[in-house]
Amino acid sequence: MTPPVGPSAPPIEVRAGPASALDRDRALVVPLPALPWDMHREAIVVLDDAGVARAYLNRCKHLPVPLDGGSRDFFDSTRRYLLCGTHGALYERGSGYCITGPCRGKVLTAIDLRIDAGELVLVLAE
Repeated sequence: MTPPVGPSAPPIEVRAGPASALDRDRALVVPLPALPWDMHREAIVVLDDAGVARAYLNRCKHLPVPLDGGSRDFFDSTRRYLLCGTHGALYERGSGYCITGPCRGKVLTAIDLRIDAGELVLVLAE
């Protein structure tokens, strides 16, 4: 017999600033609450090719390092793809899918995002 499952914790909402702060050529970096096993976490919010805001955990799928390596530059030279500054992997903005590099075929961890009265809100299911 399966033991009963208790209620799940409600999602954590992180306010990330005004949606108007987004622009095609830069990523918005958002600190996330720490977890006991993962003390430093942050999200990046970018606009995809259609201008839709997307949020991802700022962590490469090849190695557990921030995509920008601390530089705060998240894009390749064409500004079309997200770039892992550590090993050169390229990720599509809209899907987080890695198109080249050692993590090819893997996908960045997406974070639910909504816009509430003009403000970006990240929704974390911990």
